[in-house]
Amino acid sequence: MWKKFLLLCLVALTLAACSKPPTEEQVQEAVKQFIPVKFEVLQVSELKEVTGLYEVVISVQNQPVVLYVDKKAKYVFSGNVMSTDSKANLTLETQKKFQKK
Repeated sequence: MWKKFLLLCLVALTLAACSKPPTEEQVQEAVKQFIPVKFEVLQVSELKEVTGLYEVVISVQNQPVVLYVDKKAKYVFSGNVMSTDSKANLTLETQKKFQKK
């Protein structure tokens, strides 16, 4: 019983370690290939609804822009992420949060 529990804990810790988000520097390098103006990375967080996808908020001329990257910041995604369950536009919700700041 304890062996199974310890094995499960080990697997969970290994998966958690593998899912660390890309660094701000990785995001900065990836995004600046597509956005040639000066911008600031405000947030990098895992998108809980989609495994392996990270939500990135950058500020371009004091306007929040929401993008998405994979865990190594090798791919940059632009567009809206919407939930089919709640019909919520997750991208718009994040953008609104940062417009209020």
